[in-house]
Amino acid sequence: MATMDDVARRANVSRMTVSRVINNSGYVKEETRQRINEAIEELKFKPNMFAKGLVTRKSRSIAYVMVNISNPYHNMVSKGFEAEAFEHGYTTMMCDAHTESRVTDYIKMLQERCIDGVLLHHLAITENQVRELEGAGIHCVMMDNETELEDVSSVNTDNEQGGRLAAEHLLSKGHTRIACIHGALYPMKREALTYEETFQFNIWKKRTNGFRSVMREAGLPDHYLYPGRGFGDAALTNLAIEQIFAEKERPTALYCENDFRAMTAIGVLQERGIRIPEDMAVVGHDGLEFCRIVHPHLTTIAQPRYQLGKTAAETLVQCIEQKKQKVNLVLPPWLQEGETT
Repeated sequence: MATMDDVARRANVSRMTVSRVINNSGYVKEETRQRINEAIEELKFKPNMFAKGLVTRKSRSIAYVMVNISNPYHNMVSKGFEAEAFEHGYTTMMCDAHTESRVTDYIKMLQERCIDGVLLHHLAITENQVRELEGAGIHCVMMDNETELEDVSSVNTDNEQGGRLAAEHLLSKGHTRIACIHGALYPMKREALTYEETFQFNIWKKRTNGFRSVMREAGLPDHYLYPGRGFGDAALTNLAIEQIFAEKERPTALYCENDFRAMTAIGVLQERGIRIPEDMAVVGHDGLEFCRIVHPHLTTIAQPRYQLGKTAAETLVQCIEQKKQKVNLVLPPWLQEGETT
């Protein structure tokens, strides 16, 4: 393989001049630059990006740190993130921070690898940890984290608006008694909780607030609220359905604050002989792909997950290359109507 010294000899310049051209730093005459580029092409020279990163503290790589890489919600986010990064010549690293200690380990590892930027998604990351990354020159974008920092760039969807859309859609279908199975709004006192179940309260609070706001504005009861846990905890979903059936005035529609919970609820209802949507309408939230595979197709509040990842990567690249100011972007969700309402 050709080396930088080989290029320097072929172009009859110093090694430092070759370095300036490769790193696009310092002044080099246009004629000399052209001669060096021709030598690079003739020798098929490939710069050692790892060595370059050690010198410049830049790796042209960005990371996507999430909790639970197996969660289907992340697949389209990561796809958009990678596609946008690739367009700008950046490689990506996917990091599954599924425990508190793993988050700490990744913060250290990202600094050691000279990562240029990082998307922090669905984490209980602390302000001090974010400041540590930024202090090491790593640009940060946050998405759906428990801690929100106004002076750190963020890309999110409007979760409160999503809850409103769900309630408005069910009202438009003529329902006036609408139940809501939501995620944990406060810390739970249960053993054997996964890392992600020890936080994630803000998302559920926002979706619940949006739902309740519409019900109150319509002068309708907003107290049909039942707590869930995790993606779609079957035991708690069963309990919620039992409570719904025990109501003196049984709800005729159900808003579940994620698609897993909605599909679990549909299964429980069908086991009880309840027809969907004739006896009970159901709306989910997130717009995951499997909602369009099984029948009945779930009506859900879809999130622009691909665009979220793409926008996050674009924001990171702009921060890295153009030193742009921090931005806080909120993308709108939309109703994806299926067969359950």
